[in-house]
Amino acid sequence: MRILASIAVIGAGTLGVPAQTGFIVHFDSLQNGKGGMGRSVFEVPDGYMLFTIQTSHDGTGKTHLFLRQLDQQGQLLSEREYHSGDPRHNLLGYIAPVYPLDTGGFGCAVLEGSDYWAESWLYRFNGNGDTTLRKLITTYPPADSITHFILQSRQTADGGFLLAGFFDRPDQSTRAFLVRLDAQGDTLWTNVYGPVTGQTTAATGVAEYVDGGALLTGYRQIPGGPDRSFLIRTNAQGDQLWLRYYGERSSPNGAVRVLPDGHIVTWSEYRELAWPYEFQQMMLTKWDASGGIVWQKRSHYQYQSATFDMELLPDGSFITSGTWGGWAAMAKFDAQGDSLWSRDYGWFGVNATHYPYDVTPTSDGGFVMTGYARQSGQDPTPGLYTIFLIKTDSLGCVVPGCHLVGVQEYEVSLQEHLSIWPNPATDHVRLELELPPGYRPTGAVQAVLLDASGRELLREAVPGNGTVLSHLLPLTPFAPGLYHLHLADEKRWLAGGNVVVE
Repeated sequence: MRILASIAVIGAGTLGVPAQTGFIVHFDSLQNGKGGMGRSVFEVPDGYMLFTIQTSHDGTGKTHLFLRQLDQQGQLLSEREYHSGDPRHNLLGYIAPVYPLDTGGFGCAVLEGSDYWAESWLYRFNGNGDTTLRKLITTYPPADSITHFILQSRQTADGGFLLAGFFDRPDQSTRAFLVRLDAQGDTLWTNVYGPVTGQTTAATGVAEYVDGGALLTGYRQIPGGPDRSFLIRTNAQGDQLWLRYYGERSSPNGAVRVLPDGHIVTWSEYRELAWPYEFQQMMLTKWDASGGIVWQKRSHYQYQSATFDMELLPDGSFITSGTWGGWAAMAKFDAQGDSLWSRDYGWFGVNATHYPYDVTPTSDGGFVMTGYARQSGQDPTPGLYTIFLIKTDSLGCVVPGCHLVGVQEYEVSLQEHLSIWPNPATDHVRLELELPPGYRPTGAVQAVLLDASGRELLREAVPGNGTVLSHLLPLTPFAPGLYHLHLADEKRWLAGGNVVVE
C-alpha cells in the first residue's frame, strides 16, 4: 500500500470543530499484482471500513470480497478476504452497493458464482467486519439459463431491504428487477420492469420513497440505437406507478435520492443525439412526486464523462462522484443543483482511467471517496486495476487551500515522492519532489505557502533538473503557527503538506 498523503486539516476560526484529515492512498502493493475495485467506504470510530472486490490471493484467479479496516490516516489495520479457496466468483454490486444498518454495522448483496449457477445472498456485517447473517435471496436452476445480478440494495424504514438489478433469460430481453425483503431477509415480492423483447433494461440505483414505495433508476438500451436513463416509481407492492426516460444517449450509470419533502433527485448523464464523439455531460435532475421535472442542471462537458454516487447533505446540498475525461471527479452542488466546486484526481499516466464508485460525508465535514484506477503504461504497475481512497476536507482538498492555488486537477501519485524538512522549522524549509520516470510537469512549477486561514503568503518558482524539483523556502517573515504548502504546475496540483513554524 502506498501512503500518498496524511495531512491534518485545521481550519481557521473552527475552534471546537473536529480537525479535518486529508490523505490519498492506493493499494497496488497490497494487491500483489491482482486487480481490485473499491466499492463502498464508511467512517468508523477508529478510521474507515473499506469494502472492495479483488482477485483472490488463494490462486484460484476468482474475484472475492475483501474488507479492509484503515486507521484515520488511511493506513491498513487489518485485511479480510471472504470465501478464500472458493473456486467461484463473488461480486459486490456496482455503485455504492454497501449500506449502513439502522442497528449498526453494514449490509449488502453478494453474488456467489457466475453465469447460470449464480446465487444472490444477503450479508450483514458488524462494526468489526464479522459476518452476522448470510441468507440466500434468489437463484435459478442452471437449466433455466437465467443470469441475474443485484447492483444496489438499501435498507427500508421498517428494517427490511430493497434490492435492484437485472435478470436475463434466453427467451426475453434483459429486464430490471426489484426485490423487497422483510427485516429477517425473507422475500416479500419480486417485480420486473421493462419490455419483454427489443430492449435491455437494468436498474443501477434504488431508494425507498416516503410512502413506502420504491424508486428505481438505471438505463435502457435499444439494439443499434441510443441508451437512455430511466426513473421508475412504484407503490409499496412494487407495482409501477410511472416511468420517465431522460438523458437521450446516456450510459449505464445513475443514482437516486429522496428529499424530505418528497421530491426526487437523480444523478445521471446527458448527451444530445446530435453531438459527435460520444460527448456526455453529468446531470442533476429534480423531480416531483408525479415524475415532472422541477429543474435540470448539466455540468462537466467532456468525452467519457460518467456519473456514479450521490449523497444528500444536511443543508440540502449534494456531494457527487464521477469520471471526467478519465479522472476521478468529486463535485458539490447546492440545493438548486448549481455547482459549488469540482475537483479532479488522477494518476499521472495520461491514459489512466478512474472509477469513483462511492463518496461519503465524514463527521469532520469532509468527504471520503473510493473506487479504482486502471493504471496506464506510464504508471507504477501498468494495467493493474488499483483500489484508491481519497479523503478531503469540506472543499475537496487533501491539503487545505488547494482551491486557492489556481488549478482544478490533483495528482494521485506524487505525494509519496515529496519531502519537506525540517518540519517543524524556524527560518527556512526545504521541499524536494522526486519525479517518477516519464513524468514531466506542464510549464513552470511554483510553491505556494498559505496561512491557516487560506491567505497566500508566498509564491516562488521551483527549479528542477528533469528528475527532481527542489527549493528552499524562507520562513523568517512568518509568525509561529501552522501553514499549508502547495506545489503546482500550470495545469495541476502536484503535492503538498503542512509546515509548522516554531
